[in-house]
Amino acid sequence: MACCYQVSLGGGIVVVAASSFSVNSKLKPIPFLKAELLKPMASDLSPDRSIFHDASSSSPRRDLVFIVNPRGANGRTGKEWKKLLPYLRSRLGKNCNICESMTSGPYHAIDITREAIREGADAVVAVGGDGTLHEVVNGFFWAGKPVTNHNREATRSTALGLIPLGTGSDFARTLGWKNDPCEAINRIAKGLRSPVDVGVITGESEEESHYFINVADIHLSAKAGYFASRYKRFGNLCYVIGALQAFHGA
Repeated sequence: MACCYQVSLGGGIVVVAASSFSVNSKLKPIPFLKAELLKPMASDLSPDRSIFHDASSSSPRRDLVFIVNPRGANGRTGKEWKKLLPYLRSRLGKNCNICESMTSGPYHAIDITREAIREGADAVVAVGGDGTLHEVVNGFFWAGKPVTNHNREATRSTALGLIPLGTGSDFARTLGWKNDPCEAINRIAKGLRSPVDVGVITGESEEESHYFINVADIHLSAKAGYFASRYKRFGNLCYVIGALQAFHGA
């Protein structure tokens, strides 16, 4: 089955909501699942220590978790992130608790996202390309359902944000955003929101659900993307190389 979840994007932030359809194209409405978009943030989430303020606190500051893939774009993402931090702190540091968390390998961003949401983060922001964003989006769900805050009395849901620092950043371009991280931070600071869809492909069990926010490809396009990932060191040229290799092996 394939489903479509509507998400609310605010200045590079995504909120998760839902309606679904089966692969035979018969529409099948599903209750709305809300996962609101606020502003971006990030941190090294420790399993034995909460990095967030007490939910009962009167502090107006927001907890923002920024998830960074330092190896993205052949290492360029980590370098650019370090240069970007002073500007990010100057724009958001006054009203937000800024936490950053570096991923250590594949799927790590999914775990960090789930923990951040359960701990009550106001927003989780993907810093990198479409691959990092894809993992963060999947972190908003678990066993076919949206991940929720441990604090059942919380009135705010966690938002999803994006600072494009990857090789392709196709999702950002699709929304008409420039591949400019400073501009993304300014959008986040303004808190602008707009709806966007999140798709999900399910297998025989809910645990096999796989979510996507940009595109889901099969056969030739999927092959091209797979081969392109091997040549990220060549920048955007990797997609040309991947496409040629996919055509040659099709």
